[in-house]
Amino acid sequence: MPTEPAADGRRARGEETRRRLLDATVRVIERDGVAGVTHRAVAAEAGVPKSVASYHYPAVDDLLTAALRDSSDAYARDLAALLPEGYGLGDLAAHLTACQEENRSRALAEYELYLQAARRPALRPAAARWTAVLAELAAPFTTDPATVATLTATLDGLFLQALLRDEPVDAGRVERAMRVVIEGAAR
Repeated sequence: MPTEPAADGRRARGEETRRRLLDATVRVIERDGVAGVTHRAVAAEAGVPKSVASYHYPAVDDLLTAALRDSSDAYARDLAALLPEGYGLGDLAAHLTACQEENRSRALAEYELYLQAARRPALRPAAARWTAVLAELAAPFTTDPATVATLTATLDGLFLQALLRDEPVDAGRVERAMRVVIEGAAR
């Protein structure tokens, strides 16, 4: 059933406002960490009244959940657009590392948000989206659930360690680790 667009553009303005709020949420996390996310801080960063942030996202967890889901989906879209058809592990490693290095502060904010799911159960379904993204990316190499889980844990560990050491991630190291996981599971 097709929906009729609002004659006055309210739907489009609402979508634009939500987009601004989600982008502002990630910027606040980049600057102040997840603890800095409040309706007031996000609204100020987005340049809208606090009531607008509260209207679109009644609870801070709603805002964090939407930001995490949006980040995971954007990351999946970016990787899908960048990866060549029939990509290999080397291509995947290169693109994963490039995405993290090109947007290091955003990657740090997204991992901080991702880790909040351990304390905030409302975030867990959105955090699971990242695992689903990696499973989709691993599909050409393995569909075994245990191998996918190990691969996800390995990649998360490598990228978190790089953020903790404030070092770039080495694509060759990432590729070797993925090969060890996938080839080791095949034995």
